Amino acid sequence: MPSVEYEATPREVRSFALLQIGLTGVLLVLLLFTVGGTDAPFPPVWVTVTLLALVGAGAFLAERVWLSASPLTPSDDPAQTQREAVGIFASQTVRKLIYAETPMLVGALLAITAPYAAWPIVITGFPGMLVLTWEVYPSPRNTSLTAAMLDSQGAESRLVESFLDA
Repeated sequence: MPSVEYEATPREVRSFALLQIGLTGVLLVLLLFTVGGTDAPFPPVWVTVTLLALVGAGAFLAERVWLSASPLTPSDDPAQTQREAVGIFASQTVRKLIYAETPMLVGALLAITAPYAAWPIVITGFPGMLVLTWEVYPSPRNTSLTAAMLDSQGAESRLVESFLDA
């Protein structure tokens, strides 16, 4: 049986995801203006390609997080199984958040330290925010992927229903 790292409700997971998406967007906009906008020359192509490859790698790793869920064993207590499933999904949300935000952090560090002004933030920010929103928000797609792994040995996690009801 997988270990539950977080005790969370679907509402808390959704609020956490929305808060992180919003805070990341605000931080990127603030950094954009703090480092001088796009007044500097555009970075070389290899920097742009490397930053976009990092965003792609983060998306790839975040997309595979749901595969790490171990199936739940069928139990007599459906409420306990449902709480375990939400806790597992919460821990996966945190891992997806880390994978999706890391390329944007690299872009922000590069913007602060390199002579490219905010261009690295612009390059990683838009696709990075799309990846972050797609992967972290508990949409029916994301909950269904995790539920498929958790229910693969006959358990009834009711993970998708948990988020639809909340």
